[in-house]
Amino acid sequence: MRRVLRCRNVHPTPETRYVIDQAQVFEAFRESRDFDRELVAIYHSHPRSPAYPSPTDRAEAQWPDAAYVLVSLRGEPPEMYAYRIGEKGVREIPLVEP
Repeated sequence: MRRVLRCRNVHPTPETRYVIDQAQVFEAFRESRDFDRELVAIYHSHPRSPAYPSPTDRAEAQWPDAAYVLVSLRGEPPEMYAYRIGEKGVREIPLVEP
């Protein structure tokens, strides 16, 4: 079973930065009785910039096995891409795996 957990952005300037509410994430994992769950993806939007990991996104990436899905809202239609972010850099991956 898969689920999406929407977390609050608790950064003081949420228009330009995001910080996931760690208490909310902890609570979600604590409440889960299924300890075989894995973190598959993390998503957030870029209201005015491309759907590509910013220097801050890359510096703060904590889960190298998760997909980072970015949505750019700078134009119509919105752009959406997925990436793996790790020590070796950024690699675009398909949004849907075959």
